[in-house]
Amino acid sequence: MIGDILSYLHVNAKIMAKEGKFISSRRWEDLCGCSSPGEIASLLEGTDYFPYLSERAINEAGELEKAILEEFSEVEREISKLIPKGAWPIKEYLLRRWDVINLRTVMRGIHGGLKKEEILDSFIVGGELDFAFLKALTDAEAMDDLVTLLARTPYRSLRDGLDKYNESKNLFFLEALLDKIFWEDLLLKVLRPRGLREFKDFVRISVETHNLKTILRAKDDRLSSEDTDPFLIRDCRLLNELLPAYAEEDLSGLINLLEDTIYFEPLLGGQHEYEKTSSILSFEEALDNLVLKKAEEIRKGRPFGPGPLIGFLVSKQKEVRNLLAIVRSSELDLVRDEIRESLSSLRS
Repeated sequence: MIGDILSYLHVNAKIMAKEGKFISSRRWEDLCGCSSPGEIASLLEGTDYFPYLSERAINEAGELEKAILEEFSEVEREISKLIPKGAWPIKEYLLRRWDVINLRTVMRGIHGGLKKEEILDSFIVGGELDFAFLKALTDAEAMDDLVTLLARTPYRSLRDGLDKYNESKNLFFLEALLDKIFWEDLLLKVLRPRGLREFKDFVRISVETHNLKTILRAKDDRLSSEDTDPFLIRDCRLLNELLPAYAEEDLSGLINLLEDTIYFEPLLGGQHEYEKTSSILSFEEALDNLVLKKAEEIRKGRPFGPGPLIGFLVSKQKEVRNLLAIVRSSELDLVRDEIRESLSSLRS
């Protein structure tokens, strides 16, 4: 127990210092009123994001988004160097997440017909994949070419989604599979070593929310259970509740089947927003907030071990997500109340 406390002493001290620089509630109110990247950038003065802002970031929303992500990546790389050796799955979680982000960038670029230079300019340094290799991926002219280039990486099984993608041109089949590869591999790794109980709990709820997001998005896209099944991670009791009823139930019916789980109330709240907007994002935001709540429980349960680290990582991710939402909202000419409403579920 004492050894566990001492091994996390340095990283937890670093985390406490960084948490002190989280954006305050008052500044969030001001940010909600911004109507341009320049206004947002000026309000980030004094935060950890400010040193990453270039002149282009002040004038272009896309460059401002990239600057925010670059700060996020640098923070996680810095923390990954302080993580105790026995907690290596947490380090892998931090680094491989950026590989997933960059691979999703390539896939969306190819899908959207972007130029090589546009895709390359959107990459964020920070993952395990060599940057020269990522650069080579931009030579792919079609999704088949990209998957071929990934044949010797942990993402080679993306080929299993190619036929469905080529048939439908629905990026869901590749993006859901990319997320599955990430979470399934991480789940297997955290089950091996002794200890890390708190991180295992965090990964398990993340796996369950991945499955729920996949099922709800597939249902919204009117995909069959056979189309959905390859993208789900097994050894998840929620699947036993939902899959047998997938064909017969609508979205509301599937949510009702979760009444005895921790997911029911958040998804029920998301359903009201979904009925107004027809956007599946309301469910995904509700599930993301549930993961944040779990991380906070872990933080309080193990304040001298890995708890603060897990809590910080999820809280930081939420702050970045909020900032990106504000940047994108500023391009849509939304009024202040609409922007605040778009963040309310994320900040609750």
